[in-house]
Amino acid sequence: MRPLIYSLLTLFLSAPLYAQSNSKGPDSLVVVGVLKSAHADQFQVLQSGEYLRSLVISQKSQIQYVGMPDKADHHPVPGYGVKARVEKNGSIKSILFTQPIGETMPLGDKRLAMSERELLTEVDADQDGKVSYVEFSRFVYHSPKHGPDSFRKNDKDGDGMLNQKEFMQSLKDVAWWTLSRKTPAEWIASADNNNNEKLSLEEFKVICTSGNHIDNVFRRTDKDKSGDLSVMEAIAYIKSITHKDLVR
Repeated sequence: MRPLIYSLLTLFLSAPLYAQSNSKGPDSLVVVGVLKSAHADQFQVLQSGEYLRSLVISQKSQIQYVGMPDKADHHPVPGYGVKARVEKNGSIKSILFTQPIGETMPLGDKRLAMSERELLTEVDADQDGKVSYVEFSRFVYHSPKHGPDSFRKNDKDGDGMLNQKEFMQSLKDVAWWTLSRKTPAEWIASADNNNNEKLSLEEFKVICTSGNHIDNVFRRTDKDKSGDLSVMEAIAYIKSITHKDLVR
């Protein structure tokens, strides 16, 4: 492995993490927040802890409850998490409810070396072989915006829980898990096709976990605006994903 990569790796493991924000403001057509009240055909949702939004149910509104096995509990409760897609007038196209997550509990740096089975054992507190939405969000991946959709996608049998197979598949959607399967040096070496110890945008796509936002992530990561990522910049990006919220 190239000496430069190894010499810079230790230095940048202590660098600050990137700050991230997904807020789209009080007029966003995607509302992510907490249900404050539910009356008849109207929900009051506190979006991003800042904006109180009034959302109205219509006959076409799709209402779904994520990670709730007992259908008897399928009714809106203040405190539930909300992800809604709405019309400009506040009419609900679709709305997902999730149970309160409470405080997230990152597993520390030991998680980066765990196997899928080891992580499942750690997260599955009651040892029933299944992981709830709350457990997954608390210990593995918490995103009020993307988490509900990801959980629903991987809950193939629709029972509101992730079995062992579904849990292992769901880890493929988790950025810190994916990038922790190799060292930063290994990731950079696998992406650096021309061995010039820099990553172009195309090479960065091997590493980047941000889907359709790769161009923007590349520009933010390219601190010196050189048009390529140095080893230092690439390591800083990887660390911003794998080490985010490790210490709690």
